[in-house]
Amino acid sequence: MKLSKPFLILSLAAAITMMTGCPNPSHCLLGQEVVIPQTDSTDPTVTMDFHLPNGSIVTVTPGSATSTVSVPGGGNVTVMVNAKDGEGVRDSQIWAASITEKIDPNTGTVSRAGPGLLGAPTANNADNGGPGQKGCTERLASTNLAVSKSATGSVSFEVTAAGVNFGGRTVRTTTVILAAQ
Repeated sequence: MKLSKPFLILSLAAAITMMTGCPNPSHCLLGQEVVIPQTDSTDPTVTMDFHLPNGSIVTVTPGSATSTVSVPGGGNVTVMVNAKDGEGVRDSQIWAASITEKIDPNTGTVSRAGPGLLGAPTANNADNGGPGQKGCTERLASTNLAVSKSATGSVSFEVTAAGVNFGGRTVRTTTVILAAQ
């Protein structure tokens, strides 16, 4: 498995904290610590990476042309979202709605369930701080999604990511279908 830079940074920061026995002087494992402003009229940035079982990584940003990410043979896909804003990030979010197809072996009839409407992110990394408190310029969220395909059906996902800053401005990536090939 190929490890990504954000994963390595988080692992290293956690190891240093555990070895030294003292908390990280900055509560930010990524980015910089900032004072949360009263207002923020700039848009955050957001990047979503799909770490595929074969070791390849597909990156999606707002406006990307990628609409489908094929997973050769299926398997577990790690989705990592990095949101950035120079004045602080309130939340980094992954929205993943499952799509299940079942094929009746006798008739060949296909039934499909999903994608459903999601009331909350599948995974996120929120900061509940307010103006005047300390926040971070980057936040990372991750989740694992199991994609599969067989003669009797498949499980795929419709995935998008969002970055939210303390001014309430939200930026989303392109919606991507994550499916077994």
